[in-house]
Parts: sequence; C-alpha cells; structure tokens
Amino acid sequence: MCGIIFRIGLKDDFFDEKEWEELIRLNAQRGPNSQKEISLEIGNLSLRFFSSVLHLRGDHVAVQPHTDDQNILCWNGEVFEGLPVSAVENDGVKLFERLINSNEPVPHILSEIEGPYAFVYYEHRKRKIYFGRDPLGRRSLVIRPGIEDRQYLTLASVSNGEKGYEEVPADKIFSISLSDEDYQIQPVSRTTISDHGSFAVPKPLRRDLPSLDYLPPTDPLSPIWEETVTEYIAHLEESVSLRTRDIPRHVSQGTNTARVSVMFSGGIDSSVVAFLAHRHIPLSEPIDLLNVAFENPRALEADIHPSKTKKPKRQSEDAHEDEKEAKKYSVPDRLTGLTQLEEFRRLAPERVWNFVEIDVPYEESTRYRSTIEQLMAPARTIMDLSLAQALYFASRGIGFIRKDSGEMISYTSTARVILSGLGADELLGGYIRHRNVYKHAGWQGLLDELQLDVDRINTRNLGRDDRVISSHGKEARYPFLSMNLLAYLSSLPIYLKVDPRVVAVEQQDDISSDAGANGTSDKGTSTVVHGLPGDKLLHRLAARRLGLEGAAKRAKRAMQFGTRSACMEGTKGTKKIKGVELLGGGPEV
Repeated sequence: MCGIIFRIGLKDDFFDEKEWEELIRLNAQRGPNSQKEISLEIGNLSLRFFSSVLHLRGDHVAVQPHTDDQNILCWNGEVFEGLPVSAVENDGVKLFERLINSNEPVPHILSEIEGPYAFVYYEHRKRKIYFGRDPLGRRSLVIRPGIEDRQYLTLASVSNGEKGYEEVPADKIFSISLSDEDYQIQPVSRTTISDHGSFAVPKPLRRDLPSLDYLPPTDPLSPIWEETVTEYIAHLEESVSLRTRDIPRHVSQGTNTARVSVMFSGGIDSSVVAFLAHRHIPLSEPIDLLNVAFENPRALEADIHPSKTKKPKRQSEDAHEDEKEAKKYSVPDRLTGLTQLEEFRRLAPERVWNFVEIDVPYEESTRYRSTIEQLMAPARTIMDLSLAQALYFASRGIGFIRKDSGEMISYTSTARVILSGLGADELLGGYIRHRNVYKHAGWQGLLDELQLDVDRINTRNLGRDDRVISSHGKEARYPFLSMNLLAYLSSLPIYLKVDPRVVAVEQQDDISSDAGANGTSDKGTSTVVHGLPGDKLLHRLAARRLGLEGAAKRAKRAMQFGTRSACMEGTKGTKKIKGVELLGGGPEV
C-alpha cells in the first residue's frame, strides 16, 4: 500500500505549497515506511511526484517513486498474478523493470497483471504520463483538473477534501502528452486491449438459462453440484492464499502478533474468508477478527421502546439507563460475531482467534466525523458516511479482547493486511433485490442484474473504502475480487451459483406449508437443501462443506445496520433520512 501525489502545470502557474504539504501529510499516513518526492521540468512544464510506502512486499523497503533517472513510477498496488515475484522481491520494482525494458505499450503490460493498483508513470522515451486504476477499481486515485487560479492538474490517492476532486474512472487507462503544453488527457479504453491481456476487463457472464423443468438442488447433491462446490472452494482458497502469503513482519510487531486481520461480522462472507485464511497462516500466529459496534442513541431508544402501540414498562430513570448501558454495544454484528467465534474455536481449537471488540462511543464517532468525511471525499452521501465510519474504526483496530476468565483487556491490532468479504454478493446473487428481480423477470432478469453488478463493480465505492482504511497504514485485500475467481464464476451457468426458489427452513411458513415431493411449493420455492437459503447458494454449500454450518445459514445484513453506524442522529419520530442524500441535505445527483 502506498500514497501517490502527482501535479503538472506550467512553470509560471501559481503553485499552492501549503496545499501540497497538506496532501503530503494525508498521503504519508498511507505509507509510514518511506516518503520521497521528485521534481522535474520538461520544456515549459513543471511536474512533481510523491510516493509513500507501506512495506508489504519483499525483504526490504523499496523506496518510491521508482526511477532510473529518466522514467518515474508511483505504484500503489499488489501484483498477485501475471508477473513472477519471489518472496524476497518487491512487485513495484519488478513492474518498473518490466516497463522500462519493454517496447510494449504501457496499457498492454498492465493488462497482464492481476491485483489491485493505482499508478502514475512517466515514460521518458515517449514524453508521456500514464495513470489509472485496476479494472475493478480496488485502489483509490482521485483527480482535480486545473481550476480558476490553480491551473495545475492534481492526482492523489487521497485528497484534502476540497471540492473539485473526482474519482479516476477504472474502465480506462489515461495518458498525457508532455509535447502539448495544454496537457490534455487522452483515454485508452480497456476493451481495446482486452485481447492482449487476460486481466484487462472482467469476463462477461455465461448466458445459459436453466430449462423449464430444471429442479432446485437436493441433498445429497448431484455430481455436478459436488464438482462445482469443490472447484469453487479451490479457486477462492487460491485467492485467499495469494493475499496472505509472504507478508513481512516489522520490528514494531512482536513474533506472536497477527500479520493478518479480517473485517469480521460473523456473516458468511467474512467467516469463509477468515477460515480459509486459517488454512494458510502458520498456527503460531493469531488471526485478528475486527468486530465493530457503535453506540447509537437512536437505535438504543428504539430497542427499549420498540413500539408506539405497546406501553413501555414502568422503569425508574436509573433502571432505564442501566438497560441502555447493557445494550449499548450489543449490535447485530457483535452477536453474530461471537456466535461464529465459537464455531471457529470448535473447528480450529489450535488457532488463537483474537476477537477484537471495537466499541465506538457516540461522542467519539461525532468527534472523528470531519476526519472521516475528508478521507472519503469525493464520496459524500449519508450512506457513504455510515459505511466509512464502520471501516475507519474497524481498521484502526483499537478495542478489547476477552480472556477465558471473562476479563476484558485493551488490545490494538497491528496487522497491516485486512481481509474483507466484499464482492460475494455481487458475484453470487446475495442481495434481496436479486430475489425481487427473479420474482418479476425470472432467470433472464436475474442474469441481466448480475451482469450489471459485475459491470459496475469498479464504480461501487472501493476507492472510498481504500482511502478510509489506508489512513491507518493498513491495506484491505478482497479475495472475492480476484479477476481469476471472477472469470471462473462468470464461466458457470447462473443456476449453479444462485437459486431464488430455495428458501431457508425458517422461511417455510412465509411461503407454503405443503411443498410437493420435489420440495417445490405452488409458489415456486423450495426447501430441499437443508437449512440453506438460495441466495449465494454455491457459496453457502461451500461454507457447509468447510464445516461452517452456522455461517452457511446466516442471512445477509448490511454493514451499516449490523454495526449500527447508520442513522445515529435524531430521535424516534423525526424524518427518516435516506442513504442517497448528500451530507448537508439533498439527494445525490
């Protein structure tokens, strides 16, 4: 993980040094191990490059920007596939060597590598600047064109929160010719280079639809389902393995501390990721499970007085406050997290699972709000803030762990790699809207909706998440958002990934009490896969195969509601605020 800043303008343009120093401060937080700046003049143009480095690859810190006194590379990324990188080598160094020693176009070289990245590259031979993000948009890069008295163009991993910055689109690579003093930006569509490299664009979904007489899967599973579950686990496990291997241990980290943590709700996605990580991390190391809970005055009041029609119990003021205190951090994700922890300890008692209870008082979330808003910019909706708050405090990693005796001791996670289960819902049909689309438009409508989800992954706020998490000198890694895993899932027919007709046992009464012999009711639903709902069915069957019986059955819950970071302001009866509204009022446009 690194921080990048790049500026270009005419020599005579006004250059705000104070703003530049502020950008350096913000981007240096992302890379505490090294910071360096390079200035360059080409003709009448002035260029500045800055990089900070978080050391996560190789046996030594590779100082950036990478340069050979002619070419310059600012690299914020990880190469997991497509370029040989040994445990002692640095991927940025290897990529830079590939760029300067090849006659291939820069976009072609980038299309051959798999991993999250954002970059700025000056190619001396062509007098060009190239910049962009990986095809899924897993790393942040924002841009501000020249405006008013500030005519220089700025690129950065994180901005200072001022207006005018925009996310750099991830569906293209961009270039600037330095032969032109207007330094106009030219886009290169990734689809034009997709035939050259296998990682240029996500593969389109297979368009097969099930036959009209296709029945939902039953237990015991058919050979095709058994084979698909096996293949899926192998692909996902390889993705987890690539993202947990060869992480250097730093002097500040003790020998018995975690190098890997998991953004952990106890839901199926984070649970599968954590358990697969367990299979690839030495047993001598703990795994930190980061579980965040917010004190939410509005939700607490609703819990204690849940209904207008019910008369609240008569309580003294002291008893009322005692009840609020007891429930303060008993948020849904805390409860499911603790439940899943017990399953982990039963399946892998030899592993130290550090369940980090990160409790965020209302006063603290309010105090850090302006900091979080600055980091997440240009994202600026109410929902952006709810999610960014949860990510900010979880990745900070300051909380408590509970000893076997029940004693709570202070704990701060120093793991620099944070695994996340994000992406499973988009790839495997995990949202309620997927079931609703199926109800109205059948398999074809569901297939189209999943293709739309894949197409817009690179616009779904991964840049925001990167800016927030990286402010603590941590790096988020997303095993589900592997281009190879995505390609595998895209090659499967839709009915081997999700089946909206299948419902969990506890949902039977809502649908039909008299399913036929094949388990299908007159409303077209099924309960034949024991205890599992049909959303992300392949994923749930994989979790069951891994022994995660509890996680396999667990329903999806949005992070902002599971942690209760949403809707903290106001009281019962006040106007409901929509997530798409901009901070300060008004809908997003």
